[in-house]
Amino acid sequence: MPSPTPSRATLSRRAALAGAGGALAAVAGSTFAGPAVAAVPAQLRRVPGAGGVTSLPLPSVRSLLAAGSPTDLAVVSLPVDGGSMLGVTFTGPAPASVAVRVTRPGTAPGAWVPLALEDGTTDPVWTGALAPGTVVDVRLPRQSAAGARLAVVDPGPDADPVAATRAAQTLSTTAATTTAAGVGAPAVRSRAEWGADESLRLADPEVADTLHAAVVHHTADGGSYSRAEVPAVIRGMYRYHTQTLGWNDLGYNFVVDRFGQVWEGRAGGVTRPVVGAHAGGFNSGTVGVSMMGDFSSVAPTSECLASVAAVIAWKFALHDLDARGRAVLTSAGGGTARYAAGRTVEVAAISAHRDLGFTACPGDVGYGRMGEVRDRVAALLGSAPRSGGGSAVARKYAAVDGPTLLGAPTSEEGEALRGGRFRHYERGSIYHHPDTGTHVVRGSHREKYAAVGWEWSALGFPTEDTTDLPALVGSFTHFEHGSVYRRSGSAPHVVLGAIRGAWAAQGWERSRFGFPVSDEYDVPGGRAGDFEGGGMRWNASTGRVREV
Repeated sequence: MPSPTPSRATLSRRAALAGAGGALAAVAGSTFAGPAVAAVPAQLRRVPGAGGVTSLPLPSVRSLLAAGSPTDLAVVSLPVDGGSMLGVTFTGPAPASVAVRVTRPGTAPGAWVPLALEDGTTDPVWTGALAPGTVVDVRLPRQSAAGARLAVVDPGPDADPVAATRAAQTLSTTAATTTAAGVGAPAVRSRAEWGADESLRLADPEVADTLHAAVVHHTADGGSYSRAEVPAVIRGMYRYHTQTLGWNDLGYNFVVDRFGQVWEGRAGGVTRPVVGAHAGGFNSGTVGVSMMGDFSSVAPTSECLASVAAVIAWKFALHDLDARGRAVLTSAGGGTARYAAGRTVEVAAISAHRDLGFTACPGDVGYGRMGEVRDRVAALLGSAPRSGGGSAVARKYAAVDGPTLLGAPTSEEGEALRGGRFRHYERGSIYHHPDTGTHVVRGSHREKYAAVGWEWSALGFPTEDTTDLPALVGSFTHFEHGSVYRRSGSAPHVVLGAIRGAWAAQGWERSRFGFPVSDEYDVPGGRAGDFEGGGMRWNASTGRVREV
């Protein structure tokens, strides 16, 4: 895993210590009998569903245990008020084992749940809603308690239905994209559909030059979630990765639940080789696909395995990779990497996390299914039409009912920048690149794209088809480095880079800024863009965007 970015903590260490010091009790694990636990201090309470991570310190328990205790374990009890996910972090060396259990008001203590340890911290575990009066017990070696903290994660509010619908419409265009191997994209649920709070991301996505391999994971969660809870579980992981571990974003590129639903993970575009934080030393040039659940002793569902294979087959088809091939990777070292920085290794093109790092992931039973995953991917790639189907551009034209949508061709198919392909039609163009997929740019968006210089411009290649907004209020096309937006009845305009990022964070055209009314333009010391509801200025010296 890459070196974490400093976490944006939601509670200071001083506040946590001041509020929780009197609420903790600990005794040896073998004699734990449920000590009385004080109420949750006011400064540690959260509004349920508001979202956030509360970090509770565990005190040293060395003085509370007799030397030479037969188990040398401690159980520390903490009151919890809110949240739905738990994890444990350590400021010093992590212990060999740690477990948690939950006691809800009026019930007996639940079962102990071992937490998977990796790189000095645990993976988070989904508990479901923790009501006021809940007590969480943490069991761990007594010498590790002083440097341990319990992270209580509130996933935050559900997805905005309007944004989710719009994102679903946008991602559905990707499903129509086929590749050189003729493999169509699986149905992928968007970040907006699981309710990603994009303000939590600590950096823009990093994109590798190409893809070399896939890495299969499990989330090491017990898998007790319902279909309705899946978005909240992913939001919880996202908050844990960003706010507790300090990562830039969710670590995985894709997440697959036990029902077979595929979810977009790390931001940056599902067709691109986005660099994740899923396999220490080998994040660049790999795609991380994680199965939601703990597959140490139980098997993934057939629906889950089928969708994992579908995602990998699609990504491999985009980059002409062999399901049973080998990949040559160079380790960046660090974290749990099995190989030192700079060492070049040859691994299976479809590998498990434990093949690359010192980890049990994806569990013993999950690891035993790796051959099945490779067979499924090979079957999908092998059954795809490899002749008579034409190029990716031609297949896209057929998939979108090209004669109706775009009209007749007005050019031959030709070569584009960086190994891409294109063809022009009466009412639009189709552009293809292995890193971005095959997409339609149509109407006035095509005219604007041509005016600024096609793929040679600051926009780059399209990453989505031109999409009409609900109620036909306008339309947009996203590209590698910018977007073209048009309100119905007005001209299209280009928004780029940091200004686009700031506008997106506000909610795109649904924000108080509305649609752009100018292309982005140079101003002294930076760039500017004008919108219906105001303007934005980017300062080249500071890299900041301000409203004007």
